Amino acid sequence: MLDFFGKTVAKLFGSKAEKDLKDVVPYVALINAEYAKLTGLTDDQLRQRTQEVRQQIDGKLAGLDGQIAGLQGQIDSQPQLDVAKKEQIFDQIDVLEKQRNKDLEAALTDALPQAFAIVKETARRYAQNGQLVVTATDADRDIARTKGNVTIQGDKAFSFSNHSF
Repeated sequence: MLDFFGKTVAKLFGSKAEKDLKDVVPYVALINAEYAKLTGLTDDQLRQRTQEVRQQIDGKLAGLDGQIAGLQGQIDSQPQLDVAKKEQIFDQIDVLEKQRNKDLEAALTDALPQAFAIVKETARRYAQNGQLVVTATDADRDIARTKGNVTIQGDKAFSFSNHSF
């Protein structure tokens, strides 16, 4: 009886999988278009594209982050503020943080096709080549000290895929 009811509801309104697929399908063409742009890039250029995506997201949030930091700075630099004034500033911070979360969601949604394409291309390179070779940064050197799948040779960082799974 319950199975019949579930199937009837699914026929009328669609299943969860169909709804999820409807939400994802518009992104597929965007991701594939971005992915096509990445195949000719070097590993360093692919890394640079990742940084560009991060910078785009940070740029969209910079104004609100500055306002929040300014208000937080007022509170930190003036410990003698009365409770009512602090409460007012904290309320402003709460409003700005809620707006920041909305802006972050929009920025991440905008960046999704590029970010997913970068991950897809990186995974393809690991599968085909077994490694990525990039110009070593300080972050690479730090990671190489603690992780066995990153090695530094000269000014190059070699990142090996983990085939143990």
